[in-house]
Amino acid sequence: MTSFIYRFSNLTIMLFFIVLITAAMDGFPILLQLLPFLSPNDESTKSGLSLFGPIASSLGLLIGFLLNQAQTNFREVEGIVSTEAARINNLDRLLLRFGSEKALEARIQLRAYIESIIFIEWPKLAEENGSKETHMLWRNISQNIFKLDPTTPKQVALYSDIIKKSEEVAESRETRIDKSDKCLPTLFWVVIFICLGALICLNAMFLRTGHYIFGLSILSIAYGGLISLLVITDQPFKGQNAIAPSALIKILASIKTRIE
Repeated sequence: MTSFIYRFSNLTIMLFFIVLITAAMDGFPILLQLLPFLSPNDESTKSGLSLFGPIASSLGLLIGFLLNQAQTNFREVEGIVSTEAARINNLDRLLLRFGSEKALEARIQLRAYIESIIFIEWPKLAEENGSKETHMLWRNISQNIFKLDPTTPKQVALYSDIIKKSEEVAESRETRIDKSDKCLPTLFWVVIFICLGALICLNAMFLRTGHYIFGLSILSIAYGGLISLLVITDQPFKGQNAIAPSALIKILASIKTRIE
């Protein structure tokens, strides 16, 4: 799905799809019925009913499956962000316990790194990119961590844990950036719009009665709502429903007050 649509609010996106599908379901069949060989009658209505039900049901099942998949993807990325925050928090604890002057300097750099993720890199995730500035901050932290010189048995024991945890933090950032473009495959959207197109064309086979128009309106609103919900939750870092750096903000506040 194009990124342009995520500039609008969830309500705007929902109204757009409801109006679009309702207009297509109601308007396009009228144009088709102007063709002499597509003029509806009782026989065409009967044939249309035999096809409309299976296609409409299949489309509903497909959208339901994709909504579940989109929610799974969303929760997965949320979990990645939470894991990254927890790893940064653990690294800060280890640096504090290490106790050397260089370790304390690395803690200050680590706070600046978290702030850079929140305020500089996070908006870039909507563009499916990371921040070069944030990358350079982590590079400096990593270099300073490798320069730590353990002298006491306690520091020797902590040093290997610090190295391991720093590698995990770097891995978490790379995974988060890699998942910033996570979305449903384009093929699924193609199938959805093919099924919608088939339903729109089938509507030309029905006689336009009051009950038909009422039922068609309800179906169009339902499909519009479901598809808009799918769009809203499809890409975790885009739109009004995007994942926020809440976990990182909480960890930053904790690190700023940590003294032991």
